[in-house]
Amino acid sequence: MQTIVQALVVALLVMGSAVFVAWRLSPARLKLRVLDQLQADTVHAWGRWLARLRQGVIQELQHGCSACSHAPTHIQKHKAG
Repeated sequence: MQTIVQALVVALLVMGSAVFVAWRLSPARLKLRVLDQLQADTVHAWGRWLARLRQGVIQELQHGCSACSHAPTHIQKHKAG
């Protein structure tokens, strides 16, 4: 019995880790599409959490990164210096 419980706990941890890694490594546009499909209802705690998560993804899309040529020049100068 203890072995079965241990296997279930390990399986849940592995699946949870895989979902977390897939979320963190997926592009921001895909994350936004997934969150829009969930249609968060802000009346409930789950919906408020999804709305905050969506705001973070939107901010991620607005800021971008400084690794490409489309980055603002002041960011590229700051990283170089």
